[in-house]
Amino acid sequence: MPPLSTTPRRAFTVIEMVVVIAIILVLFAIGTPILFQARFAAREAQSLSNVRQILVGINAFSASNGSRLPENRVKESAGEYITWRQLMIDQGYLDDSKVWCCPLHPDPGPRSEFGYQGGGLRCVGDVASSYALNGHLLWRRAVGDAQAKIIDTVIDRPTHTILVAQTNRAFCHLRVSPPDVANYYGDNPGPYGYWHNGRGLYGFQDGHVELLQFLDTGSPDCRWHNRTDLTPDPFVPQTPGETKPHDHPDWELLVPDIYRR
Repeated sequence: MPPLSTTPRRAFTVIEMVVVIAIILVLFAIGTPILFQARFAAREAQSLSNVRQILVGINAFSASNGSRLPENRVKESAGEYITWRQLMIDQGYLDDSKVWCCPLHPDPGPRSEFGYQGGGLRCVGDVASSYALNGHLLWRRAVGDAQAKIIDTVIDRPTHTILVAQTNRAFCHLRVSPPDVANYYGDNPGPYGYWHNGRGLYGFQDGHVELLQFLDTGSPDCRWHNRTDLTPDPFVPQTPGETKPHDHPDWELLVPDIYRR
């Protein structure tokens, strides 16, 4: 039997254990924000890609349909319609994959118009989505045409005019006319995208995408209009002021805090 070792074993002291734990906690505290930022950046990049793909799909649709842009809603049969999002899927310009959903969209997440009833019409086709069309350019109430009467060449400020915007609501279009602004601002957090550090993603007619605070989309010159509305507002008739570049100084007073971060 070998002799027992007489070398004393050295154990961790309490102080050494505390130091090790403290180092681990410091490393964790340093690493967690970095990992969070990396994850956020990856999701933001995916959302940017989504908007770009949607713009490419709309441009492909336009190229195949005499430069016409898609309607917000398309009449399928008597009393039934589908949204432009479903139209893009049905005609093969975009699929129904994750392109429609922003990975940063807060709960309860993207919604669709499917099953919605209003004005004697019922939605029979839509996809849950974080993205909507600019209703000031293309809004019409489910006509029989699959194409809008608006062609992309009449948008004379393509680099300045919003075509696609993030939305926190089910409806497939967004508007900023006076009653909409008042109603939406009172319904915090409202329908406009805000989850990219207080900003939303906006895709423009020329194909580029910007991260903007909602306030910046209306002032100093409104990006929702192409100098003037291309079609009459069905709810609020245009005033002489709406034939000029738009400014919305009242937004500063009305907008909820969630859009100011």
